[in-house]
Amino acid sequence: MTAETTILDRPAAPVAGRLKLAEALPLDTPLSVHIDPTNACNFKCVFCPTGDPTLLKSAGRRIASLKLDDYKTMIDGMAAFPRPVKVLYLYKDGEPLLNKALAAMVAYARASGAVETVGITSNGALLTRERGVELIEAGLDSIRISVEHVSDAGYAKVTRKFDDYAMIVANVAALFEEKTRRGRPLQIHAKIIDVGLSAAEKQRFHDDFGPISDSRNIDSPMGWTDNAGIDWTLGQAVSTGMDGVSPLRDEIVVCPSPFKTLAINSNGDASVCCVDWSHDTSVGNALETSIVDIWNGPALRELRLTHLRGRRDAIEACRNCQYVKGMPADSILDDHAAALIGKFDR
Repeated sequence: MTAETTILDRPAAPVAGRLKLAEALPLDTPLSVHIDPTNACNFKCVFCPTGDPTLLKSAGRRIASLKLDDYKTMIDGMAAFPRPVKVLYLYKDGEPLLNKALAAMVAYARASGAVETVGITSNGALLTRERGVELIEAGLDSIRISVEHVSDAGYAKVTRKFDDYAMIVANVAALFEEKTRRGRPLQIHAKIIDVGLSAAEKQRFHDDFGPISDSRNIDSPMGWTDNAGIDWTLGQAVSTGMDGVSPLRDEIVVCPSPFKTLAINSNGDASVCCVDWSHDTSVGNALETSIVDIWNGPALRELRLTHLRGRRDAIEACRNCQYVKGMPADSILDDHAAALIGKFDR
């Protein structure tokens, strides 16, 4: 079965997707920043590098969780950007709810003035009513629930750790009930990756999550960065980017991610995008250097120039990345590379 993507009441396009990125560069403030509360996960999903301990060991990626005080230092440093970061995403490689300080992290960021909104992505298994209320009261703006399947057997096959689909539905329903009862604007987005779902399974996802979420989407599998010869698409005939909309373009050379976003791993290393699971694109460490200085620093500038000069293949993590091929049209920089080199090569 192909990875035909069905869009079910998809949320509005993100700011980065609407912006003509080439005309706005260079950005003095990233559009978004990921900070990973932990790179550990309670699932071992078949389509995710975090679910493969042997692979992580070969890449030298150790389990790490971010301490609240270190996180606060990062947020305080972000206040030095000329304007607030539009979106702070508190997730990357792991399940953020494994960090007990997650709600405190949300609250600190919302009170800092350094960011406009805060969002997380969670698999929902640890999203008890109590944890959900904590996040709502902390001021969380958005949450994406990664639904892994629509049956117990499907969950067991995909996650290799968990087999209670009803629990996920109940947890999300409780969160929706609590945010509605409190009149809070928290946006709940449910999404599922098409791992070969039948039409009936796709419909069940829609039926079960339609009443308890603000938007829904069926996403395409993604090939990740530095794929180590592993088919993370699980044999699906993927034709779109992870958003399930943007067509894959094999000819794309310049990745827009290093120009608009930054991802801070749970050990402080700064990657240039959220799909750098192996942390091979590190351009500094946010526990040693401020995020502002990393954003404006020589290591990230050189990586951007490598992309603009058509040498993305020289960067191991970027060489075989599928993510770059499925970017929204307004973010594609290839036709502007020559002009942009002059702006960054200074």
